[in-house]
Amino acid sequence: MASEQRRGIGGVLTLLVVALLLFVGYKNWSAFHRDQAPHTGGTSASLPSSPSSVSSIEPPLPTRPPSHAATPKGGQILLADPTALSASAHVSLLKTIYDLINQGHEAEAEARLSALPPEVLQDPQMRRYVAILWNNLGVMKWTARGAAAGAPAFKTGLALDPSNGRATVNLVHAYWELKDPALTREFLEKSIAAIPDEPLPHLALADLLYDKDELAGASLHLDMATQRVAQDPDLRRYLEYVTAKVKRAEKAEQKFTARVSSHFTVKFDGGEDYAVWDRVLDILEEAYRDIGQRFGYFPAKPITVVLHARGAFQSATGSPAWADGLFDGVLGRIQIPTQGALTDQAWLTRVLRHEYVHALLHDRVGGRLGTVPTWLNEGLAMQLAGDPWPDLDQVVRGEVKLIPLNHLEGGWGGFPPQVATVAYLEGNSATLYLIDRFGMQKAREIVDLLAGGQPIAAAVQDRLFIPYEQFQRQWVENLNDKLRQGRTS
Repeated sequence: MASEQRRGIGGVLTLLVVALLLFVGYKNWSAFHRDQAPHTGGTSASLPSSPSSVSSIEPPLPTRPPSHAATPKGGQILLADPTALSASAHVSLLKTIYDLINQGHEAEAEARLSALPPEVLQDPQMRRYVAILWNNLGVMKWTARGAAAGAPAFKTGLALDPSNGRATVNLVHAYWELKDPALTREFLEKSIAAIPDEPLPHLALADLLYDKDELAGASLHLDMATQRVAQDPDLRRYLEYVTAKVKRAEKAEQKFTARVSSHFTVKFDGGEDYAVWDRVLDILEEAYRDIGQRFGYFPAKPITVVLHARGAFQSATGSPAWADGLFDGVLGRIQIPTQGALTDQAWLTRVLRHEYVHALLHDRVGGRLGTVPTWLNEGLAMQLAGDPWPDLDQVVRGEVKLIPLNHLEGGWGGFPPQVATVAYLEGNSATLYLIDRFGMQKAREIVDLLAGGQPIAAAVQDRLFIPYEQFQRQWVENLNDKLRQGRTS
């Protein structure tokens, strides 16, 4: 939160009550809150006048399609006619494996393939045939249990016969489905050389180059993918997604210059201002080490940070007026204004660390927007960044109604400043209770389950062994206990 936004601290009770009333009217939830919302009272204290950042915005970009939308179910089978093999003592063995795969006997077929005598693989014709069998076994495995089951078989087949274009296609699709770290630039370039007419390797490489801030290379491979995508209509949404974010970044950052560190790329609209760059990179690298150790997770790829001139920040990002910075989950970039970057290091550190936590969580859930409920996303950002807001018992007095957490799971970008303030206070308070009562390890495990596709209610039940509603009740009871203790002390 910028230092200039911390003024106007008085009138805490009025601010909180008005904000809550605004929220109730805004959502037309008066009856629900009157009947069900828990109550809490408290002592008087100061309250920041507006929140510091938002975790994401809702720009006019197409949503990234789920990986499987562009993945052939299980991959593509290769025809394998054992009668085409030269006469050999091993032909009958290969024919048996061929029949086992066709009949769906996966385990026995794999066992026999793994136990083939070395001399079988010394014959070039048989080696190619065995590669086909491994590919087809991979298709069977993928169809039955998903890409993770099929990928090793595709990889084995491709190692036996690097010219096997169908196995290459299948392995690229499997790695993309899994967001596997093996989907590297080198692997994709080799795949493009082997299967130049397939659009997915070009698209995946464009996406990877975008993450590395190599926008010119990304555009080149997008053009190549566009020429080929007609052969695979299911990839059109992915093409639209990658194209939109590359073009938007090119337009917004065309005059920006960049510097890189081990884990970050920092782009700056202001010439070669090395003082700003060095300070930002130092803060980010420290955040990478400190927050990664506390949360037990480090992003798998470099994170891009874009520093905007103050006057251009809101127009370039579409952020609400009260935001000091944001992590744009669609573009995968941290974006902050540069005003005060050199004169207020405390502000710069708070904002960068806060947004870095959002970037870390975004990476942990595979870039799926909205996977982590906003109250938890913002709460973890405040707790892990080292600059948390005060807990509710420190800033509230009187008796007020809290907003149920399930109403704080979606985006907050449209909230008025006062309502956003309440939302941040609640997110911070509920997350603080989660960590204090159950431990950071449990918080991390909940995020892991969210990354795997579980909704928040199921993840809480699974890790904390209590229903989501009971977690909320216990949090409010804990607040009331603190308030009672404060009144008696």
